[in-house]
Amino acid sequence: MKRSLVIIAILISAMVEIHAQTIPVNKQFGKVSKEELGLSVYEPDTSAVALVLYENQDICIDFDENYDFYLTTKKHIRLKILKEEGLDRADFELIHLVAGKLRETIRGIEVVTYNLKDGRIEENRMPKSAVYDEDYIDDYKKVTFSAVNVKVGSVIEVKYEISSNIYWDIDEVYFQKNIPVNCSECEIRIPKMFTFNKRVHGYHKVDYESDSSTSVISLRAGSMPYEIQIDKFHVSDLPAFKKEPYVYNIRQHYTALYYDIRSLAFPGSKPVDFSVTWDDVDENYLESLLMQRFKSPCQFKDAVKTLSADGSDPLRIASALSLVKQSVSWNGEYALNPSVPAQVVKNGNGTNVDINCLLAGCLREMGYEVDPVMIKLRSSGVLIEYHPEVHPFDTFILCVKAADGRLYYIDGGSNNAFVNILPPLMLVPNARLIKPKQCGWVDLTNLSRNNLVMSVYASLKPDMTFEGKVDARFTGVRSYEEKSDFHSCGSEDKYIENMEQESSIEIGELTVTGTDEYSSQMMFSYDYVMDADPMGDMIYVSPFLTRFHSPDAFQSLTRSCPIDFPSAYSVTYMYALNIPEGYSIEQVPENLNIKTEALDAIMRLDVQTTGAVVKVIFTYNQKSMNGFMEDYEAIRQFWQYINDVYDSMIVLKKI
Repeated sequence: MKRSLVIIAILISAMVEIHAQTIPVNKQFGKVSKEELGLSVYEPDTSAVALVLYENQDICIDFDENYDFYLTTKKHIRLKILKEEGLDRADFELIHLVAGKLRETIRGIEVVTYNLKDGRIEENRMPKSAVYDEDYIDDYKKVTFSAVNVKVGSVIEVKYEISSNIYWDIDEVYFQKNIPVNCSECEIRIPKMFTFNKRVHGYHKVDYESDSSTSVISLRAGSMPYEIQIDKFHVSDLPAFKKEPYVYNIRQHYTALYYDIRSLAFPGSKPVDFSVTWDDVDENYLESLLMQRFKSPCQFKDAVKTLSADGSDPLRIASALSLVKQSVSWNGEYALNPSVPAQVVKNGNGTNVDINCLLAGCLREMGYEVDPVMIKLRSSGVLIEYHPEVHPFDTFILCVKAADGRLYYIDGGSNNAFVNILPPLMLVPNARLIKPKQCGWVDLTNLSRNNLVMSVYASLKPDMTFEGKVDARFTGVRSYEEKSDFHSCGSEDKYIENMEQESSIEIGELTVTGTDEYSSQMMFSYDYVMDADPMGDMIYVSPFLTRFHSPDAFQSLTRSCPIDFPSAYSVTYMYALNIPEGYSIEQVPENLNIKTEALDAIMRLDVQTTGAVVKVIFTYNQKSMNGFMEDYEAIRQFWQYINDVYDSMIVLKKI
């Protein structure tokens, strides 16, 4: 037996010994034990709502006498339901492709539920009629089914097979899940005429061993022997990947296996190289239907002529988008391939790229140079620059070049964005400009200054209430986020109600600007009243009406993945308190200046007392969007220190 190491993203020791899982299982389908059924708590994780007792994936590439290759994937899963919250694990959904000659077929679905009844194992088999295959989106269909008679304590066993003529596309194998995994195995058998790049990604050990065998296929010209590479992977006792704050794509951090085809050298034929470079990817897009529709003529030529030629380039670009959105609204979807522009106008709505194509036509009519910038959304995981893929991107935005050479970036989707203000999902360091002979990488993470400036003025009144006024201005991505919060409330009254509950205040008239028009900022102001709640001769005053850092964000002592903040940003908060006659200042917060290199962040607190006025000025500036696992403890302590500052008090004493 030959042993070898897999190419891995994170160093994991390869071992041949198979470690025993916490719960011994018979791996044969249907061989569920009373011990498995009697299990009520998974001791390594007593919070687990369900448990993968055993999972096996058997993947192979084969071919027939016509030299047609096909990929077969057989899956077998055994699940244990531990709590009521885990009952939804009995529902299954499988997405498969049916695009012309390229198609995946799902067959052989078997689902059995096992329960203990009067000391005996009772089996309930799902009927074949309970499997539904329906249209999903574009060229995909969805198969759904559910196990029957499922209750807390049940064991569910599922197996099915997927056959595909897309033989070069082996799906990712996710060993880890959001529930614990007792034991998971995967065997991959591939003719040695294929070469695949392999990598294991994640933070847990994956045992690996390799072997080979010889097979013979009968062809029209006679039989042909060929060698098969056999890769075996095994993991035991994988913890659930817990949901963490500030993560855009949790699955990219799961312990998983990736196979990417590199070449095929079929005997007697010229080798086929499947590997790609970014130049290849660029060329594919430049020659695609996407670019044809992107370059479509302007659909609003007459209306564009009415737009003013005066004003700054950002305002002119914004006016063009406003023009488009008078006729076409965003349907809330991000896409990669645009529809026919004329049809989008006729429908009156479309995806972000449908609107981007219409906007590009208008901007070209106005004299601007416009090119697409391809993006892999942060929700899809990190794009690996050194690992080119044929189809790595999810959508595209526009790069607009003005006459003075300045570049502006815009997406036609959300009304909460603006020129150079993109949704946080799009703030990636590696986006790809697609332009003949000038393709290249674009960093979209620092296009705007993302600031929040808030001023609070308060006075203590004889009736033991504080009366005050709040003014706030949000710019950049902070304006996008606040506009999104405002619109998600559904009404201004609900928006006010949320602020009142957060700050324990009563708000008078609220004035909001920038929420309805396409703009680069949002502002609000309001008057408020709140109770002083004296304690004897003392009044304790919190200078912070709101927190800008969640106290719940980093409570875990450890973290299993990096931190992804929506953006780099800054906060400036000023609180001014007028002290009435008859009171003296007993205590004010301490001046502070703390920072952490882990986030390239600094927090300052400056307290000033002038006559009968106390001013508290809080500033926070964070230049990094990412925090690494090795820095988690430093970040956690820094975050806690900031939240302690929010608990600081001004203490007034009655004279």
